[in-house]
Amino acid sequence: YDAFGRQAKEYLPYPVSFSLDYDSGAEAGTTAFYGTPIAGMETTSNPYSEKLFENSHLNRVLKQAAPGNPWAMGSGHEVKMGYDTNTAADAVKNYSATATWNGTAKIYDVSLSSANYAEGQLYKSTVKDENWTSGPNNTTEEFKNKEGQLVLKRTYESGIKHDTYYVYDQFGNLSYVFPPLADNPATQLDDLCYQYKYDHRNRLAEKKLPGREWQLMVYDKMDRLVATGPTPSPFTGTLKGWVITKYDPLGRVAYTGWYQNTDAHTRQYLQNTVDSWPNQWEIRTASQVVDNISVGYSNKAFPTSGMKVLSVSWYDDYAFPGAPTAFPDVEGQAVFYNSTKAPKGMPTGSWTRVLHEDPSLTAGELAYTFYDAKGRPISTRLANYLGGHTITDSKLDFAGKTQYTVTRHQRTNPDTEFTVREDFAYDLQDRILSHTHKINSLPAELLALNSYDKLGRLSSKKTGGNDLTGSSFYQKVDYGYNIRGWLKAINSIDNFATDDAGTDLFAFALRYDNTEGIYDPSLVPLYNGNISETHWMSRSDGKERSYSYTYDALNRLSKAAYFKDRNYTKSYDESMGYDKNGNITHLERFGELDYETVSILIDDLEYTYLAGGNQLLKIKDNTLHPSGFRDGIDREAEYKYDTYGNMITDDNKGIVAIYNHMNLPIQISFVTGEKITYLYDASGKKLQKTVWKGSDYTPTDYLSGFQYIHETLDLFPTAEGYVKYVRPLRGRPEQFNYVFNHKDHLGNIRMSYAMDKEKGKIYIMEENHYYPFGLKHEKYNSDKYEYVEISKEDGGYLIGIEPLGPQQRRSYQYKYQGQERQDELGLNWDSFKWRNYDYAIGRFMSIDPLSEQYNTWSPYVFSGNRVIDSRELEGLEPHSVHDNLQEAARNFSEQYNGYSIENSVEVATQFYKTEDGKYSYASPLQFGSGLANPSQSNDFPVGAIPVGDGHTHGSETGMVVVQENVTSGGPLTSEKNPKAMAKLTLNDFGNGPNQYKVINGANGPSGDDSQVEAHPTAKSSSFERSYIFTPSGLVYSGALSKDGKSINYQVNYNLSKTNPSQTDSKLNINNVQSDEKPAYIPSQGTLNLGKQ
Repeated sequence: YDAFGRQAKEYLPYPVSFSLDYDSGAEAGTTAFYGTPIAGMETTSNPYSEKLFENSHLNRVLKQAAPGNPWAMGSGHEVKMGYDTNTAADAVKNYSATATWNGTAKIYDVSLSSANYAEGQLYKSTVKDENWTSGPNNTTEEFKNKEGQLVLKRTYESGIKHDTYYVYDQFGNLSYVFPPLADNPATQLDDLCYQYKYDHRNRLAEKKLPGREWQLMVYDKMDRLVATGPTPSPFTGTLKGWVITKYDPLGRVAYTGWYQNTDAHTRQYLQNTVDSWPNQWEIRTASQVVDNISVGYSNKAFPTSGMKVLSVSWYDDYAFPGAPTAFPDVEGQAVFYNSTKAPKGMPTGSWTRVLHEDPSLTAGELAYTFYDAKGRPISTRLANYLGGHTITDSKLDFAGKTQYTVTRHQRTNPDTEFTVREDFAYDLQDRILSHTHKINSLPAELLALNSYDKLGRLSSKKTGGNDLTGSSFYQKVDYGYNIRGWLKAINSIDNFATDDAGTDLFAFALRYDNTEGIYDPSLVPLYNGNISETHWMSRSDGKERSYSYTYDALNRLSKAAYFKDRNYTKSYDESMGYDKNGNITHLERFGELDYETVSILIDDLEYTYLAGGNQLLKIKDNTLHPSGFRDGIDREAEYKYDTYGNMITDDNKGIVAIYNHMNLPIQISFVTGEKITYLYDASGKKLQKTVWKGSDYTPTDYLSGFQYIHETLDLFPTAEGYVKYVRPLRGRPEQFNYVFNHKDHLGNIRMSYAMDKEKGKIYIMEENHYYPFGLKHEKYNSDKYEYVEISKEDGGYLIGIEPLGPQQRRSYQYKYQGQERQDELGLNWDSFKWRNYDYAIGRFMSIDPLSEQYNTWSPYVFSGNRVIDSRELEGLEPHSVHDNLQEAARNFSEQYNGYSIENSVEVATQFYKTEDGKYSYASPLQFGSGLANPSQSNDFPVGAIPVGDGHTHGSETGMVVVQENVTSGGPLTSEKNPKAMAKLTLNDFGNGPNQYKVINGANGPSGDDSQVEAHPTAKSSSFERSYIFTPSGLVYSGALSKDGKSINYQVNYNLSKTNPSQTDSKLNINNVQSDEKPAYIPSQGTLNLGKQ
């Protein structure tokens, strides 16, 4: 702390012996630890972050320096902040929106006008990132009005302004967003801008996203969203209608459906109908049938006829249609809630419709959950639409950690059920030490045996084999990190030939500020987190290959330069340019030959877009080379879109696509007469893909992760790869074969390997390396191998590994970012959950469902063009991922608590854990005071599990009260306010001779016990923590009580140090600025107070 009590430095963590005593030598201990070379870690004489404050009572930060010598204060690589008001030179346009009541449409129409702001009318904040040297590049400027609303976000590329304007009506509602490409918004509203209209209760009634038609919303009398549209039919994709939501008396979703539209059913017609409708919810009934489906609810809320049921959700009991009647113990654990002990408040079952082309078919999938006495789910059971099932039982320890799971699966009822058991072991800090996998009665396989460094980070992982102690294994993967905790190595490039006795199959390295300038002198070090280089090496040929990356001032990738054995060959170079919205305007790509002196230009692409819009019209390849992008035709408009913004024709591929109400393709037809059809359930889960070649067809079923081809099991995933199933044709025993994956930092599958146990040899099954935007390198990857049945010389047979022919295709097609590659019939798309991606041109085929949170770039952009360091999860948006829940919570806090304070709103989210053990959070939503509902923030990627929730408190309504322990171990004798205690260091809370414990305040949890009733999500076995972020800076962290009935909150002092706070408040306990705008503005939650 400095002389004014401001926290100027924060030291990195360091390990100490097991003791709860105060460490008086912490500063020296930290310096000594980070000054000592340790494998997998970097040394530094600057093991702390540092802030430079302005000399005023505002205590605003002028510079923020990160740990590590390259980022130290005075290095020139700090984040720099400035605080001003606007000047004439800023030339900020004063757009204004006027809302006028339209009594017929029952909505406010909006008109637009503009001028320039006079000097001194806006607050201006400036941030220059760690790469800034001079000029406006690498600078972000934000201008806010006197109400604290963001008016303009301005960035620069090559000195050119990229402006995003936010326009509000006289009621303070956001009415327009003008992205950087909209230089004349009045004429570009429909194709480039975001438009919003509100009704008389201040509810968002209509919105228009760039490139798609208006979206309309209808609410009931309790301000709940009950109808959205128009949408295409879930079944045929042709007719238009509305997606309907019905609620139970407690406001929970009871069932959803699709209601076909007619000309009379405009938004105002539906809103008028709902306003006058006598019934607002559905109640549970014994056997109510709607649309020939037993829903178990009444049918009294609008509409009562003409609706196709899509999904049903049940709560509180097991009295729904198809519910279980027996509740056997689950792995020795009694099912506490059953038909006599009702699980009040908990979701118990659901039914989800399968969207066949014939809407009269009512097949669906029924799922239900069993709970233990603490309300934790211990069994999930799914009856699939083919008559089979997948049952997953979990054995939990006292703290709720999963000790093991048992999954029983069969495709259809006549099929033989097989069983998968997964066991987990943990260390004293609840980190996974080992993960094993067992199928039926076969020997267990070691998936992972983990080791951690002294800071708790994963340092190594052993995979493969039946020796569960890890004495023998297939591969050992080592991890290294830089001083900021950024991953820098997966195995060692420099010691590839000798590490692990020369058995490593793959190595990967990342560089940031420490570039290899010897062989790429044009490359400059990067300090803002952008990756400057990636290197990789494979056992297949032992060659070191690498990319050096160049970015523009907006952090968009502009060039990837390819090197082989540290010589620039240009063989797989990729370079691109963009317009102001991030749409690619040109792309140049080399390939087809991995040679030192000769390179082949395979793509020289020119992109043409709809005038004043983001939709692609045409691509011209000046090379006409058949590799990479295939320029199949030359027309003025080679791509066409439907009114929802989906690409429906691609003349270069010769395809026509039809989409359903979730904007997912249900059929892709080729000019050759071939086609690909898709089957989904109403939640968007893909159930089947069928490739048609004339009368021949190949169906692939996706059933709870188990993948079938022609009704025969093919493979299913594991945490470290997948299991390949082989059924011999000659009556021999079936075999399950483990295949492991090497992934890079983005989850790209770089290599698959497996053990041929007959030969005692590990094979590289497939090797894939990629251009930055996902196209696969050709001509140097290893041969492809597959498990097959092999004839023996003695006339017998065995299952072994053999090479595939040049035209043969492996059935495992998960590659770039771990997504399924669809190369059938030349489609060449990657299938993310919600959108499809064309990796040859670097664009999605549909609008981002979360485009409003990323309104500074085009809704078709892939990963914000940050394809080297950002992972696009499920085609929604690039999520920020973290190693643990607390760091994910810290990121949410740093992004949204300041926004919450500045805008007097509450921001809520749910945290989740991905399949690869990383933590992130769902898209945040904003609410009015006291109305935060984290459960609405639930756009989790496939395979992710929710592990917690959090919300902010946007205004201070209570005093911070602490109790002071005057003498160590003595009674709690007095109450004080932290401001009156001269801003005691947060380290003093809970430490030292004078101990302080916050018992309530800053609009945080109240009461001596700081308990709140546990919500249903908190009672799940995966739940870890709940967080509350307050304006004072205090962060409360809550865990489930031992009896499972409440969440007990305590102050999280670590997070409280970095939580943005209201610095001019009497309740403030830190000096973290709250005026930073988040990277993405949260959308509005569906519940609000309304305007009378």
